[in-house]
Amino acid sequence: MSRLTIALIALLLTTSCGLLFEPSLPSMAEVAEAKKSQAKEWQILSECYFELADNFDEGQLIVAVIVADNPQYPRLALLLQDYELMHSKPSAMLRKYIELDTKQPSALSALLVARVQANRALRIEFAQLALERDPQFAIARVFELGVRAEGGEADVFNRLVILLDDNPGCAEGWRLLAQLAPLYAHDDYVIAAALTEPWVLDTDSVLYADSKEIADKVAAVKLLQVGEIEKVLPRLSDVNDPTFVRLTKAAAFARQNKPLESLLLITEVLSSEPDNPVAIFNRALLYRDYFGYTADDVAAVKQYRAHPTYADLLPQDIRLAEVNDLKRFLELTKKNAQDYIFRRTQAEYRLARSKNSDD
Repeated sequence: MSRLTIALIALLLTTSCGLLFEPSLPSMAEVAEAKKSQAKEWQILSECYFELADNFDEGQLIVAVIVADNPQYPRLALLLQDYELMHSKPSAMLRKYIELDTKQPSALSALLVARVQANRALRIEFAQLALERDPQFAIARVFELGVRAEGGEADVFNRLVILLDDNPGCAEGWRLLAQLAPLYAHDDYVIAAALTEPWVLDTDSVLYADSKEIADKVAAVKLLQVGEIEKVLPRLSDVNDPTFVRLTKAAAFARQNKPLESLLLITEVLSSEPDNPVAIFNRALLYRDYFGYTADDVAAVKQYRAHPTYADLLPQDIRLAEVNDLKRFLELTKKNAQDYIFRRTQAEYRLARSKNSDD
């Protein structure tokens, strides 16, 4: 078993024995109130985001001045560092921020060092240094908890929920919660985290438009994962990405046991993007899970083929089509396998099973 699996079992056993109380999240009303109190920071953050995204070379000089003038808003410095990392070597960034921490030590300077450290132990060490300098620095605590979660430490999840209860306006904490909640079987927390987005209140800002679409995409995927199908479609209404919308709706239809409607949407995607790996992989899943593998499926397929809308949608040899799709998916994602690690593992497993059944 992995360290994370062992940690989860330990957490469940501890909870079941009554040794821990179950912490709870703050209400959405508390989150909304916290957002209002942070409105100015997020507005300035939006302005910095625009400057950096529009022209980094000029923008970083402008934003550096804004950061210096607003030390009370740490997210500005974190955003600037994120863009610097896109344009500079990590080793150069590490030297820069260690020098900054030496000359002007602060909780923020320690966190900036922690974020560019490659070594996990040093990341935790500098995050703890930030918290020693400012025990109320919630963003640093979230960073530390995220690093500890990577190591499978069992108490991370409850500590994160407690932190959010004390700091309902900690956007970084909610985003970490969205990542961790599925691992801890807290579907309700996944939904709660999704509903906090976006954090920018100014609907005319560039950051709002970008973060809103990203937030809607994340929320749709998370809500889909936990079976909240009816809440998925409203989150797609403002997403300006036809491929993502079709594939997400296709997944929702599949969850509702409407495989033909799902297959129709996937076919639309592949008609314009024949090498879309996610569409190809999802079509393979539909072939195996809904068409032609049991006696009932075979009977249903005959009815499908007779329907005028779906007559030409299904291949004659469904099993062969599934195998070909899985092989094509693995071929398309070979160069960026890490981005598709879970789907590739599933594809390889299904191909192995298919080969064994043929033998």
